[in-house]
Formats: sequence, C-alpha cells, structure tokens
Amino acid sequence: MVSIPRTLENALLDQYVVPFVGAGVSRSVERVAGGAMFPTWMELLMEAAERLESDGKLPEASVVRGLLTKRSPDYLAAASHAREGMGSGWFPFLRTRIDRPRRELRDGSLALPRAIWKLPSRLVVTTNYDQVLRFALDDHAGDMIQINVDATAELSGMMRGRVERPTVWHLHGHIQDTQRLILTPDGYNELYPSKDVDASYAAALAALRYLLAARTFLFIGFSLDDEKFGAQIEWVDRAFAGAVGPHYMLVRARDLDGARRRLDKVGCIELLPFDDHGEPLVRMIETLAAAGRTNRATAEVMAPVTFAPQPENEPLALVQRAQTPKETLVEVGGDNNAGPGATAPAAEDDELTSAAVRRSYRLVYQYQRRVFDRLAELTDALAAMGLAFERWDPALYSRPAKSTTEFFRRPYWAWDLLPAYHLRLVFSASVAEDRSARRIVVSVVADDGFRARSSRDEPDPRFFAPAEQSRTELRVDMMRVTDPQMSLNEAWVLYRSYAGALVDGYDHEIAVGGGACAFRAFRVDMDVVLAPAGIEGALVSPIREWFER
Repeated sequence: MVSIPRTLENALLDQYVVPFVGAGVSRSVERVAGGAMFPTWMELLMEAAERLESDGKLPEASVVRGLLTKRSPDYLAAASHAREGMGSGWFPFLRTRIDRPRRELRDGSLALPRAIWKLPSRLVVTTNYDQVLRFALDDHAGDMIQINVDATAELSGMMRGRVERPTVWHLHGHIQDTQRLILTPDGYNELYPSKDVDASYAAALAALRYLLAARTFLFIGFSLDDEKFGAQIEWVDRAFAGAVGPHYMLVRARDLDGARRRLDKVGCIELLPFDDHGEPLVRMIETLAAAGRTNRATAEVMAPVTFAPQPENEPLALVQRAQTPKETLVEVGGDNNAGPGATAPAAEDDELTSAAVRRSYRLVYQYQRRVFDRLAELTDALAAMGLAFERWDPALYSRPAKSTTEFFRRPYWAWDLLPAYHLRLVFSASVAEDRSARRIVVSVVADDGFRARSSRDEPDPRFFAPAEQSRTELRVDMMRVTDPQMSLNEAWVLYRSYAGALVDGYDHEIAVGGGACAFRAFRVDMDVVLAPAGIEGALVSPIREWFER
C-alpha cells in the first residue's frame, strides 16, 4: 500500500507539483533490438575516449579515461576535455548517441514517462537532453512545447502560470540545439554562478529559484549527484529560512540510506521510497497521479429542485430579491461557441451595480456561515463514530492561488476565489476489528446549475441552468474497503470511475483484490440541512446506521 504524505497529496490536488525528470527516466527506455536506448554518463564519455584514441589523440583519450576512473569520477571535467579533443566532431558525436528516432525504441518501455504525464502538471522540468518526454505523448507529441535553458519569454510566461499545453523545460538544453547544451564546467558555471551578478542564464536561474520557492518538485530518476544543482536548492532553503518546499524525491527502498547521506544538508527535500525500478515505480507514479485528480472540468447532473429557505431564516429570503430581472436563459443552436443544446445569455444585465454586489456578498456570508456551522456539527458527530476530518477541496475548480501568484490573470479562474460554491470534505477511519478502511466524502453544492464547457474555458454563469431549476444540497458518499492492500485513495479513484453519478441511496459493491469496496451515496436538500435539528435525521442517522452494520 502506497502511503502519500499529506503535504504532497495536498500539493497534487492543488496542482502545485512539478515533476523534475532525471537521467533514470531516459535510461528506462529500451531499443526494439534490446538494451538501453541511451548511454550513461560513463558509457558516453568512455565512447568519446575511444573515438579520440581512434583519431590518434592518445593523450586526450588518456586524460578523459583518467578523470572517469578516479575514485570519484569527474564527469564534467571529462566532458570538457572530450569536447576540446574532438573539436568540431563533438556535437555530431552527441547527436548520434542522444538524438535517437522514435522508431528505434520499444513502445512498451515508455511506461514510466507516460505515467509522468498523468501527474496533474502540464509542466515538466528535466536535465535530460533527449526527446523521451515528447515520445511519451504519442499522438499529442506535436502539441508539446519545448523550452530551452535561455528562452526568456517562455520562462517568463511559465512563471506567470501560463502553461496550457504539455511543456518541457530542458534546464540544461536539448539535443535539437547542441550548441547550447550545458554539460561541461563552463556551461554549468554560467547557469549556476557563485554570484548572481555573473549569471549568463539569469532568466533560467530566476525561473528555477521561483519554482523551487513557489511549487513542489517531485524528483523522478534524479539522484541529486549534480552538486551545482544541489547548491541552488540549498540556497533557496537558506534564503527562505526553511519555508520553501517540501520537495519530494522518489528513491528505491534499498537506496534510502545512501540518499539520506547525500541529502543531509538539504532540508527541503523529503524522500519517498518505492519498491524497485520498472513496474513498481510506474505504479507509484500512477498512484500519485490518481491522488491529484480533480473534477474541475465536469459538474454532476442532478435532478432539478427549487431551494426554499426555512421561514425562520428570513435573511436568506433576500437571495430572491438580489437576483436580476434578466437572468432567464433561452435555448439556441450550436453556433454560439458553447456547443449544441447550450444556452445563450439574455441582454447585458443592467442590475450588476455596486449595491447589488454588496447585497449579494452579505447574503452569501449568511448562507456560508450557517452551512459551516452545520458542517461543524456533522464533523463532531462523525468524530464520535471514529471518522476523522482529513481535508477539504473545491470540487469543480482549483484552490486559491498562492500568495506569490498573479491570480487575477487568465487562465486563472475567478471561481478559484469562491471555493465554498462547491466544496468537498473528506473524513476517514480504520477499524481494527474487521481490518476495513472507511471514508466519507461530503460535497457542499451551492448550485448544481454550474456548467463547464471544457476543462480550460472558465465557466460563464450566463450559460448555467436557470437558478429556479437548479438545486442546493449536500451529497454524501460513503465507502468501506476490506482489501488490506488497497489504500483509500486508490479505492476512491476506483469507486468514482465505477459509480460516477450513481447517487441513489442504495448499497453497491465492487470486488477488489482480496476484498471488496462497498459504497452508498445519497443527497439531502440544503433546506433540510439548515433546518433546526435537521442534521441528525437527514445525515447523522443514515451514516451511523450504514457504518455500524
């Protein structure tokens, strides 16, 4: 069972995780004819030494071999001498060894880079020079954006969060532009200078430091043996007084002790062990990807019903008076860029005044305060049953952006600052008697008329279902897992893919591994929830009855 640190799970759900891909990912790719597709540093430079020797440059070949056979091989110095000795033949040599065509690789060996693209990030950072990450996109390879180390405009857009297509930032350059590869000491000193003022790649260094401070790196196939890069991580760790990160590094279980020694001075990186390379590592990354999935793109379609506040809650009745007289939507054809059967807005709303906005905010506060009070009561009741509160998330869009992010620029959504419009609370428990794990997810749905036209377009309320035909409710998903090898996160992904919108109040069961996943889902109108003492009969009793059976 994979145990995901809570901080990492939160970062995955918030889409703050950036995969950082090292040489181990490329080394996992194999040729159709057998063997690794790409050489190790040692293999590459030893081959360079052989080339030098065959060209009659014996002293240069001896220097390269000497640097490689030291107790601690100096790959950068060896690469520098190899380049100097080979002259104009250096870059063609690199291309023949690294710029390999897609047809030469065994398709099944792309499992690891394909799994990386399943993580909730369109941006991947890598120190690799090859095109493996592009190959792993298969039919979408042409959509990928490739950023070189010194692409200032692209790096600026990346720091502003404008990453809408699969994007790979080659921190040390890529093989398609051999002249700008960073693999010798002079290139490293330009990217990682001892003083910032000397940086030739100032934009790249600023972008790297920004990502280290504002995002969570997930190091995959990257040992951090690169001392220059490790120094930059230490710099950020010191500059932000420990507030940076944490970042996570996937490490094979038997290599944990060595990795801890290498990272002893880097406090912002935590180690995440996996069983072994190959399929176990792929499963690990796919589990992380599943933990980061959200339902931002699609809203669940529910039966329409009118929300009628209780008589004693008179302030909420003002919601009807705050609505504008031009709220009605009309059915149109499919040529208004919203798709067939979509709705078109009426004329521009003359009532969107500052006073109307103030009234609406005050009404929303009253609604949220009362809902939150009911959630507190529900949380206390669940705690008495042994179900602990884990986390909350907005269900249809993202959390508010971090404080260092320009949240007001597109493609960020204004919805991201309205998280209580549709949010999800997670509670869980493990029961020793029957070795089962239990989870309850409570979804607060202020308006099921929410409609998203695509995963990227910001939903426009003018195209929502009419408010009078929409529903305000609580949805409760209850799940019990009896397979000791399956985590609750894995079971939840399985349940959601199987159950979907199956919210009928009846019991269902999915056979999994050595046990089963039993579930039931039901809805409760918000007017019932907000009624005095309504939470006991409508929510607490059915939950208690189901879990105590």
